[in-house]
Amino acid sequence: MGQRNKQALTVMAMAALGAGLLLQGAPAAAALQPATARPVPGEAPSAAPAPSVEAAGNAHVQGVVVSRVALHVRARATTSATVLGSLDPFEKVELSCQAKGSTVEGNNIWYRLHGEPGWVSARFVHNYTPVRWC
Repeated sequence: MGQRNKQALTVMAMAALGAGLLLQGAPAAAALQPATARPVPGEAPSAAPAPSVEAAGNAHVQGVVVSRVALHVRARATTSATVLGSLDPFEKVELSCQAKGSTVEGNNIWYRLHGEPGWVSARFVHNYTPVRWC
């Protein structure tokens, strides 16, 4: 067999190997695609879409404190406001709304607590769903 034929066979074998590796991931990628529900004639849809933040109105949002030390709850959305209390690390909180305030480590968003007075810096609270603006 000539040198040219060996090179051609090598290129074809590499292409086949590459295609095989690419296709091997295809079933996994297909499984990650969301299933599209097809309506059944005569039946009501199984689930309504999730309400938007605006539709939620005054609904509060769950969050968790992600600071390493106690997080100050303040009277206003600023670091110079009076400290009303504190929240422990990993404590779950309910958030009413968000507003711009003083910047804390590059983040100027603050959350108003639901059901009690006070504001906390969004830099140290992870919200699970979007928080509406105040």
